Amino acid sequence: MGLLKRDLGLVAVTDLSSMRVNKTLRDAAQEAIEGGVTMVVLNEPTLPHDALMKEAVRLKILCGMHDIPFIMMRHVDIADAVDADGIVVAYEEFDPVNIRAVLGADRSIGVLVSKPEEAEKSAEGGASFLMCGPVNDKHDKDKPDSITTDELEAVCAVVDIPVIAYGGLEDINMLRGTGISGIGAATSIFGQSDVTAAASSLRKLTREIL
Repeated sequence: MGLLKRDLGLVAVTDLSSMRVNKTLRDAAQEAIEGGVTMVVLNEPTLPHDALMKEAVRLKILCGMHDIPFIMMRHVDIADAVDADGIVVAYEEFDPVNIRAVLGADRSIGVLVSKPEEAEKSAEGGASFLMCGPVNDKHDKDKPDSITTDELEAVCAVVDIPVIAYGGLEDINMLRGTGISGIGAATSIFGQSDVTAAASSLRKLTREIL
């Protein structure tokens, strides 16, 4: 599945650790979709492999019911097993030949980048889209992979593929004019008591910014 710029919008990045309400990840994702998210990324690095596989199966079925992409963070084997629409890998893990050998030519590969040169090399290597974050107004020494809005704009300027900004967003309006094609949110959706309302509010802002 190729991800066109118009297909992105508000991307829900799962975040079990922030969930306030006692519900399943699948139910929380359902509520986020009802609020208007346009893509779901499963990102639960602390879950054991077997548990992650089960969540991936549930979310793939759910996203298929709503005709939106389901993307797996890292774990190429799980992405392949559940027929995910794509995968996101760290720049250091981006091995397009081996990933394509597993996933085939039709599924999307996203790459986590923080610098224009990483963005260029990823695009040249066949990445379908990029993810940048967490995004801050200035560098956060506690988050070495964080990216400023100026750096985000520089990344967008050197590639023709979609760029998703995610994480660390105290004010979503700071993303205006950066050139992004989507906004990813985790705690801002899954960490709220009313997931649907939170997603709906963010989706409205996303439409205004993109």
